[in-house]
Amino acid sequence: MIKQIFLILILTCSITFANDRLRGYQALEQKDYKTALYYLSYDANLGDDKAQYNLGIMYNKGLGVPVDKNEAFSWFFLSANQGNILANYALGHAYLKGSGINKNYKLALKSFKFSALRDHPTSRLILGNMYFQGQGVKVSYPKAYLWWRLAEDLNIEGARQNINMIKEKMSKDEYDEGYSLYSNCMKNTLYNCTKKIDDF
Repeated sequence: MIKQIFLILILTCSITFANDRLRGYQALEQKDYKTALYYLSYDANLGDDKAQYNLGIMYNKGLGVPVDKNEAFSWFFLSANQGNILANYALGHAYLKGSGINKNYKLALKSFKFSALRDHPTSRLILGNMYFQGQGVKVSYPKAYLWWRLAEDLNIEGARQNINMIKEKMSKDEYDEGYSLYSNCMKNTLYNCTKKIDDF
């Protein structure tokens, strides 16, 4: 009998906790930012990566709180360190633009690569841009081509235009290298093919 009461108590607490977690996300979706802030702050401080990411968004955009890029960066950083793909993308943007932190192209590249290797489409497009412009890496048309082709595979707007543009700028050797990089990625997992490329 005591075991049954204990089990019921645990189940009741678990359901209540799950409902509280959902309230924060539902409130955010309904633009009830005061309620969202209350529940998401609680979960974020308990280490929930999704709540941390969403708090970062709230502070970054000023949703129910004053815009605070430093606070947004802090929440993105905590969430990204737990492997949250969207937080790594947001962290990459913060490093790329110097939002809430000093610009750091190398750390931006690292964050975007983390997300890109987990199929975050826009991260792939941005990585292509970074290799094209030499942000945090040496300019590399073949690697820009690779990332833009991988972005195109996920139907990202702008990827095809970038590919057409860079093909006009590439030498035959650069194109062959870029195409070879892309072909090898199609034969392997994305992670295995990219870890063989310099600067990855």
